[in-house]
This record gives sequence, C-alpha cells and structure tokens, in this order.
Amino acid sequence: MNSKHELVEQLAAAEPGSYAALREEYKQGGYSMFNELLEGLRDELMAADESGIGRVKELVGKGREIVPDPGAISPAWERVWEDYDRYIFHKSEALTAVTPENRDGEWQIVMDNPFTNEGIACYPALSFVEAAYLFAYFRKDLKKNEYIRLQKIANLLMVQGD
Repeated sequence: MNSKHELVEQLAAAEPGSYAALREEYKQGGYSMFNELLEGLRDELMAADESGIGRVKELVGKGREIVPDPGAISPAWERVWEDYDRYIFHKSEALTAVTPENRDGEWQIVMDNPFTNEGIACYPALSFVEAAYLFAYFRKDLKKNEYIRLQKIANLLMVQGD
C-alpha cells in the first residue's frame, strides 16, 4: 500500500483524465487507502501557511472529484469534504488575523464554555501553524456559549515535579 505522503503526491499529480482510474483504485483500496489519504491531507493542512493553503484547497477539490461519496466507504466520512472546506476556511482566517512577523514563539489553543462545569481545554507548546490548524479543527464545531482562543505565549514560568 502507498504511504499517506505518496497518496497525496499522487493526488497532486492527477489530471482529470486519470480520475476514473484513481476512483477505481480507491474503490479497491477501501477504508485503509482512503484513511491514509485523509491523514496525508490533514498533515498538509497542518503544515500549510499562506503559501501552501492553495495547494491544500486544490488537493481537496481533486479528492472530492475522485472520491465523490466518501460516506459509502464509511458513514463517518459522509461530510469529510465539507469538513476539510471548513478547516481550510478557518485556518485561512487565522493566517489572515496574525501577520507572519508575529508568528514566532510558542502558541496555544484554549477552549471553554463558561456556562458549564466542564473543564477548560488547553493545547500548549504549539508552533503557530499547528495552533492555527487546531483553531480551524475545533472552530468548525463550536457550540452555543463556547469559545476558542488562539493565543501567543508572551511569558512563561514552567515548573515540573520530581
């Protein structure tokens, strides 16, 4: 089986004339092959900045053409292409909000709903592109009264127990 990186590169190189053959390959490869592709697309999106977000958008478009009904492979993937569209939109939102010269250092994602007694979720020690990906990932499913914060760590004091 091809690795997720190889599947992404195969998708990137695909021309419309080869879509039917690739469609058949994904039908034969089933769940495991399509899952590898989705993991590769996730990695591409996670690493993408402004210069790479267009490539991810193109890859998702090609994937949608080649595997038009991913829900037939697994019901969990019924809306996977729409999910990727939203991830791309929200990561682009984060990339636009924070200029490249302000992206260095450590970042974190904080999520909470102050009207529930559930704990606050925090994802620390991230690079900006990683934090922007998690912002996009969690942003798409925010519920009423929940919030998500993409924030840069300005000062940090960290102590670890023995």
